[in-house]
Amino acid sequence: MKKGISVVAGLTLGICVAAQAGYRTEATVTPGAEAHEYVVQFKIMDVAKDGKAKVLSAPKIVVQAGKEGTVRVADEQADSGFLCTALVNETEGGIEATTALVVKEKGAEKLSTAQTVTLRK
Repeated sequence: MKKGISVVAGLTLGICVAAQAGYRTEATVTPGAEAHEYVVQFKIMDVAKDGKAKVLSAPKIVVQAGKEGTVRVADEQADSGFLCTALVNETEGGIEATTALVVKEKGAEKLSTAQTVTLRK
């Protein structure tokens, strides 16, 4: 698993990246429109053997600091899809963002990953 931190023009607070079994996932955390609000953008990609990536889904959720947010993207039978969760806690020196993602195909779990990134002010 890879982890990284990115700051872009003061807007992007953090990015978590994980790759496994043909999937690559990212979660970017940025400040929201309101105080103590954060936007978490997930990106789930299928990476081919030649390295080309196809975006399968890019769900976005808005969370309040200290409250977990969840988004589920599933097919009609709900035996395949993605479950994304995010929790952003404000600390004295910055924020701590925890993101988790589960990918299921035909009822079988293909990927389960979680990252915690602490970002200082």
